[in-house]
Amino acid sequence: MRRVRVVALLALCYPMSAWSQATVPSGTIEFRFTPTQRTQIALWIERADGTFLKTVRLSQAVSYRGIGNRPGAAQMNSGFRWPYGRREGVLPIWAHRRAAAPKAEQFKRVIFQDRTSEGFASRTSNDSTPESYFCLSFNKPTTERDALDAMTCASAFSSDKGRFLTGRDGAYGEPAVIGQVGIMRPMDLISLYPPRRDVTSCRDSGCSDTVDVAAYQGHVREVMPEIDAVTMATPPADVEQSVLFTVPGDWANGDYIAWIEVNVEGDYNATFSPETNPMPKDPADKWDVWALTYGYPYRGQPSVVFQVPFTLGQSGKFATHKPAFYGDVDGFGPQGGVLHPMDGRISDDPIGGPGSGADRLRLVAPLDYRAQVTVRGTELCQVHEPPSVPADVRAEPNANDKHSHQWGTLHFVAPPSDIPIVQYEVRYSRDPITVADPETFDRSLPAVAAKIETEQLMVPIGGSAGTGVDVDFGGMEPLTRYFIAIRAVDMCNVAGPYAIAELTTTRINFTKLSGCFVATAAYGSALEPEVQSLRAVRDTLRQRSPLFAAATDLYYRSGPAAAAVIARSGAARAVVRSLLAPVVDVARVLMTQSALISP
Repeated sequence: MRRVRVVALLALCYPMSAWSQATVPSGTIEFRFTPTQRTQIALWIERADGTFLKTVRLSQAVSYRGIGNRPGAAQMNSGFRWPYGRREGVLPIWAHRRAAAPKAEQFKRVIFQDRTSEGFASRTSNDSTPESYFCLSFNKPTTERDALDAMTCASAFSSDKGRFLTGRDGAYGEPAVIGQVGIMRPMDLISLYPPRRDVTSCRDSGCSDTVDVAAYQGHVREVMPEIDAVTMATPPADVEQSVLFTVPGDWANGDYIAWIEVNVEGDYNATFSPETNPMPKDPADKWDVWALTYGYPYRGQPSVVFQVPFTLGQSGKFATHKPAFYGDVDGFGPQGGVLHPMDGRISDDPIGGPGSGADRLRLVAPLDYRAQVTVRGTELCQVHEPPSVPADVRAEPNANDKHSHQWGTLHFVAPPSDIPIVQYEVRYSRDPITVADPETFDRSLPAVAAKIETEQLMVPIGGSAGTGVDVDFGGMEPLTRYFIAIRAVDMCNVAGPYAIAELTTTRINFTKLSGCFVATAAYGSALEPEVQSLRAVRDTLRQRSPLFAAATDLYYRSGPAAAAVIARSGAARAVVRSLLAPVVDVARVLMTQSALISP
């Protein structure tokens, strides 16, 4: 794969706003690295003696979506936007070292609200509410690892948002396989990861969310006040990234270490594979059919950690081309934070296995580094005015009506700046963003690209002042009002004032799918997984059997009339669903057989 040799400035950490009374910054640190696809990343700084100082960057899936602290057993299968399973092994080195830092607060653990096992992934509705992001697809081919890019989230899905584990739960545990033995792994009240912050608790009379759901956001910010500033979207693959960090004024000159932990779900090799880390089946009564049947065993090679020692007080560049350690596959308990020295268990073959193991941060040629730290002293960032505010800022739904419910187009005019602009920070929110209250900007989400997968938005920076810029962005929901804010940040990590625009997304413009009239009427949508299974099997058998093809043609002639009658009656729809249930089960089984339908 040809890597893109451009620099993408991530949403910068702790950018300095307009300087008052000609304040001189303490210095700036720039971190550079080139990630592979779907990386989860933690970037932090420690003193040379190992004292944890500050988280600089944390991937959005961990810091905002809460994949490390949510309902569901840790070893449960995974898939595209899989909604359950606490991924305690995602960034275990960062998690353990942050938790052990002086005066560090701890997060409360989240579990299912009232299921009898953390291994139950069923689509029960009595404990679930509509889900805007996660979208478990009960269609085996589309939840396999290789189908991630093609999978969409068109079908409606409801999830259990969980609750906090308390002392009243007694000796609580989750099913797990430890040393090839199925046990109920004891769980304490503390998690090393934040719970999700992307959900607003429902308020209607039939709402089944617990009161804890409404408390998740406040709890996370209380434990980790910097969480909004450090949150980053997943960076695009093979694009060199740059993160700027303003050195706090109370940091003394001397030796420090930059840490970068990187993980990729399903990154297999001979040592860490679906065969060596399969989806557990024991204890047998603690996993339901949904957990056992759908998704894929996600536990591949564990996280790898790069260390870059650097010195404050002198300008210079520091780099490394090899990770120093790797983490634990599951991240359980005290052992989950152990630093394992690099060995042959982790792949390091940029040619034969690009993007795997150590190469999750790609080797930058011809400089031959995977992680680089540049220290710029105050002599390089003298007193200057911050960038001006972007002009003519407008936002509107995307012109493509197939995506106007979730994508938008942002227009602005590049502002003047005393020194080069290196990044436009774009944030969006359903809550108002105002100039009068900067916290409304800080608490908004970093904008993401107009793609199915959640990926960092890349805003062009090459235009001179007065140049118009148009960029598409995504991550939104249908028929929803959004506030979008943008500001420029210069090479000394000084941010200018932000401008604000608004847009309201459109309704979903569905593509109409042919056939399966009766099933569509019974289940309410042609995009429901039951209808998809029936349609896929129908299309395959129609090609193989003349008799089945004739029967299908007869169905096309009579189906619409029958569907019209069924759709008018809730009772009729329920009866047809019960009659179709055995057929749907057979269709799902047939879809898993590669001899019938290739995934």
